[in-house]
Amino acid sequence: MYLGTSKRDGKTFVVLKEGDKFVDFSMAWFAYQVVVEKKKNPLYASSLDDFLKESFTTLVSNVYQFIKERKLLDFYYLRNEPHFIQPILRPSKIICLARNYGEHAKEANMTIPKEPVFFSKAPSALIGPNEEIIARKDWGRIDPEAELAVVIGKVCKECSEDEAFKYIAGFTIFNDVTARDIQSKDISQKEPWFRSKSFDTFAPMGPYIVTLESIEDPQNLQIKLSVNGEIRQNANTKEMLFDIPYLISYISKHLTLLPGDIIATGTPKGIAPLGNGDSIEIEIENIGILKNTIKIL
Repeated sequence: MYLGTSKRDGKTFVVLKEGDKFVDFSMAWFAYQVVVEKKKNPLYASSLDDFLKESFTTLVSNVYQFIKERKLLDFYYLRNEPHFIQPILRPSKIICLARNYGEHAKEANMTIPKEPVFFSKAPSALIGPNEEIIARKDWGRIDPEAELAVVIGKVCKECSEDEAFKYIAGFTIFNDVTARDIQSKDISQKEPWFRSKSFDTFAPMGPYIVTLESIEDPQNLQIKLSVNGEIRQNANTKEMLFDIPYLISYISKHLTLLPGDIIATGTPKGIAPLGNGDSIEIEIENIGILKNTIKIL
């Protein structure tokens, strides 16, 4: 299933993509609680963050079956195409993988890691599809980085690789925007390079979270990034040095993953700078397309 968070009249709500139509899933869940669960004080989901407080996959499936069996799909269809924002609004953390594609490590003149190298990116950097990435000219070179992101669905601590998929809510598209000159400067001075990754708007994500049953093999997805229609990155997730179950298991041994946490699984080769007004498009097979533009002040 394809789910996103949308904004209408200043309020946010959850949307289910059903073919070429869209369902108000927040209202559907509200009705499900009243009719099926007999709740006197039903909750309203203003974003996918609220769904992740429940058993996500089971909940989504149950609500969908409820409106389908009761022939309520037409009732909850949106008359206008929704305005999607980032699907997760308030993750406790964004974990990104460095050098998880060997060719990218080579083009950056860095060693190929023997174990995952991960770093954090500020959640305040998140924006949604079709929003502007804002940078300043004095920051120097700005690079986009296409990545498959994993969204965690329930608390995960020290899980095994075999158990890893039980903790996944779904997958989405992530752009790990980087102020490359600032990053290089900080690395050369042996200082943290958190700031180069975490400026406001430097984490476009979306438009959907795609649940597990809709992705046959997340380790075999084509991933492309184009700028103004010119392809820069074109790879497959099977090229990752460390696959998704290993990453979740490895990271969860170091820190507890919480519902809504995002793991960006690394970028393939093809990094190059952006210019003012450039249009960036990331496409991941079976997930969708994330579009953004950049404004350099």
